[in-house]
Amino acid sequence: MAPEPHNVAHREIEQELWAWLSDFVTVANEFYRFKFPPCPYARGALMAQTVDVVAWQSGDLRTFIRDHAIRLRENQKLTTLVMAFPPRTQLAWGITEYVERLNAELIPDNVFLNTGVAKSTQSRYPGSAGQPYFIIVANSLDVVLKGAKSLQKSDYYQDWPKAHYENVVERRARLAQRYRKI
Repeated sequence: MAPEPHNVAHREIEQELWAWLSDFVTVANEFYRFKFPPCPYARGALMAQTVDVVAWQSGDLRTFIRDHAIRLRENQKLTTLVMAFPPRTQLAWGITEYVERLNAELIPDNVFLNTGVAKSTQSRYPGSAGQPYFIIVANSLDVVLKGAKSLQKSDYYQDWPKAHYENVVERRARLAQRYRKI
């Protein structure tokens, strides 16, 4: 069941996510002892203008996710597309499984989806109670795999909990191996 439509200006939400990318995702973080930002490649992607942000307004979540993931696949200029949703979306029945099914469909076309939350944000969607936005990030798979391989040569992953590393890095590699075109 999709969250109810809302009256929040989606452009304001998109602007908040752009600010989050610039002010959090690209900035050296305490977790990494201020050696790395949460995404070491985000600043370069932002400067190259290969990133876009979209905010869900209303309608079917699954259609929105699929349509925008396909947009990344069809747009040779973009490498990353951040989709923003109300926090409660992460609890929508079957949303995680849907994203995994979409990965099976889109990985052969070099698109990988990952779910998460936009830490340090406070959602403007009604009923969010100060929680961060739920996000789905679509990436060009080749770019992400290349970046992860490079980061494995550094101490970037050193303090990641084992379960998180398995869920992000190893899962992505397994899915890529399973579904990529040979």
